[in-house]
Amino acid sequence: MANRQDAEILIGQSCQLTGPLAALSNEVRQGAQLYFDRVNASGGIHGRKIRVIALDDAYDPQRAAENTRTLIQHEKVLALFQYAGTPPSMAAVPIAEAFGVPFITPFSGADPLRQNFSRYVFNIKAGYSSELDAMVRQLAVVGITKVAAVYLNNPFGIGGLASVERSAAVHQISLVARVPLAVDGAKLDTVVAEVAKSSPQAIIVISAGKPSIDFVDAYLKAGHRSTFYMLSVISNLQLESALGKRSRGIVISQVVPSPWNRSIAVSREFQALAAAKGLGEYSFSQMEGFISAKFLVEAVKRAGSKPTREGLLQALESMSRVDLGGYAVDMSPSQHSSGRYVDLVIVGRDGRFTR
Repeated sequence: MANRQDAEILIGQSCQLTGPLAALSNEVRQGAQLYFDRVNASGGIHGRKIRVIALDDAYDPQRAAENTRTLIQHEKVLALFQYAGTPPSMAAVPIAEAFGVPFITPFSGADPLRQNFSRYVFNIKAGYSSELDAMVRQLAVVGITKVAAVYLNNPFGIGGLASVERSAAVHQISLVARVPLAVDGAKLDTVVAEVAKSSPQAIIVISAGKPSIDFVDAYLKAGHRSTFYMLSVISNLQLESALGKRSRGIVISQVVPSPWNRSIAVSREFQALAAAKGLGEYSFSQMEGFISAKFLVEAVKRAGSKPTREGLLQALESMSRVDLGGYAVDMSPSQHSSGRYVDLVIVGRDGRFTR
């Protein structure tokens, strides 16, 4: 173990390698690996290569907890990185805290990961409540008042629904339906029928990955029409692949810069490395993984030539007003969640996003 740690920087990850959210999780990992590969090709960090040990939890919190113990106690990882999803992340945090292991940039916008301060948890993107509030505010501005909320029937979706309800009350939006969506996408016909009864002008889909897209597909196939608002944890690649032209007009909140925006340095860097790897299609999920990897690498560099978990924590807390190439992070010993960027984009006629 000692020899391996001398040669490598071991990073642990529990994510979806199988199941309905696997494709989304893969995009995030793909973006992060682009940056790690570039760092490793340049000699690593203080001569050590980064290696991510990824274990499959299939979106099961119990498996995520087991993976976390394995990564910490057996693999002796320096940090836990980019856990995918709210339930797996929430299951892992108490274990990370108990062992004093940094838990860095989970792929989740859940409020509890931000509002309940933990010395070990670090977020660099805005939370779901900010994304959902931006949606509700826009709906109010354009005069839409009858809105349905479809939410994943787990802590992620239920927490998101609470955020929508708070924002709707403030902006005088009427929630005409609140309908749970099964994680495995079961009984979609029932979900569709329940939502359609209220004839909503817009539907906010508080879900991630395939179940979200399957709901939209089923709603449209049933002959219903509405404007769909979806969270940043929706893959634009999956959306286009599954819905084609029917994805036009869908509004998606985003919490990282566009991977196509050449006016932003981090986007240009992403594009160059993606092109070198032969990656022809881009996604916001890849971009989030890429920026998160940049953040982790910068922290590990600051932790010195022989980084420890405690040293990495101190390095993370030292990252005040750090520019990752047009994307700012601002950490301190009392501030571990710095994400403020939220944008709403629309799928246009050519399948590309417009503002």
